[in-house]
Amino acid sequence: MKIRFIFFSFLIILFLNCGMRSAECGESESEIRNPKSKISRDEAIKLFTNANENYLQAAKGIAAKNNQEADQKLKEAASQYETILANGFKHGQIYYNLGNTYYRTEELGKSVLNYRKAQRLMPRNADLDANLKLVKNSIEDKELPNEVPVVLRRIFFWYFLLSGKELIVVAVSLYVVFMTLVFFLIILKYGWLKRLMIGFSAGLFIAVVSLGIKIYSEQGVSHGVIITTKCQVRYGPGEEYEPKFEVHNGAECLIEGEKEDWYNVYVYVGVKQETGSKPGAEEKVGKEVRKGWLQKKDVGVI
Repeated sequence: MKIRFIFFSFLIILFLNCGMRSAECGESESEIRNPKSKISRDEAIKLFTNANENYLQAAKGIAAKNNQEADQKLKEAASQYETILANGFKHGQIYYNLGNTYYRTEELGKSVLNYRKAQRLMPRNADLDANLKLVKNSIEDKELPNEVPVVLRRIFFWYFLLSGKELIVVAVSLYVVFMTLVFFLIILKYGWLKRLMIGFSAGLFIAVVSLGIKIYSEQGVSHGVIITTKCQVRYGPGEEYEPKFEVHNGAECLIEGEKEDWYNVYVYVGVKQETGSKPGAEEKVGKEVRKGWLQKKDVGVI
C-alpha cells in the first residue's frame, strides 16, 4: 500500500512540476514569437538589446546633465520597443522597459499604460509594482481607491500571483492528474484514490473558475489610460457636446462603450462637485458624475 501511494504521489507531482515548468520557462518563448511578424525573432532580440543600450546611455546622460543627448536616446529606445511590440512580439519585460522609458520622458500616461500591460504578463514583479506606484503618485489627478483589499488578495492569493497563462497551465495539469486518478480508480478501486480524486476535482474547479474570472477581467472588460496632457470628458460623443470635467495624463478609466471616434468611460479620479451639493451626496452622485465621453486618440487601451 505504501509503495503504491508513493508511486501515485510521484506521478501527481511530476504532472504538476511539468506544468509549472511550462509556465515559467515557456512563457518567454511563447510570448516573444509571432510567425506573422514582419521582423524575425533574432531581429526583435537585436532591437531589444539596442533599445536597452540606448536607455542605459540616456540614464548616463541624465546623470551627467546632458539632457539633450539623453532625450534623443530615450526617444530612440521608445521607438525600438514600440517597433518590437507593433510586430507582435509581446513580453512583459518589453512593456516594463517601455514604461520606464516613458517615465523618463515624462509621458506618464504611456508609462502607466505599459506598466499595466506588463503586470498582466509579470504579476509577481516587485520592481514593476514599485515603479507603477511611483508614477501613480506623480499624476495630477487624485485617484479614488479602487484596488482590491489586502484581505481578498491573501485569501485568493493564487489569482493575484499567477498570470492568465500560468492559470491555464495549472488547470490543464490538474485536469490531467484528475483523469489519471479516474483511470486508476476504475482499474484498482482503492478508496483512498477516490478521496484523492475529490481533492483534485475541487482544485480543478477553483482553477477553472479563477481562469474564467481572469479572462473576463482582462478581455471582457476594457480598461484605459489617458495618454495626452489633458482632455475634456464630455456629455456626449462629439465636440459639440459641453465638457463635464477635465482629466490629465495618467488617469485610468473603464471603457463602457464606444461610438465612432469616442469612448464612453468611467474615470477613476475624483471630480469636483458643484457648490451647493448636499452633505454626504458626493458618493451617491459620484459614479454618474465621473461618466462621460472621451476621444479615442486620448485613451490608450490596456
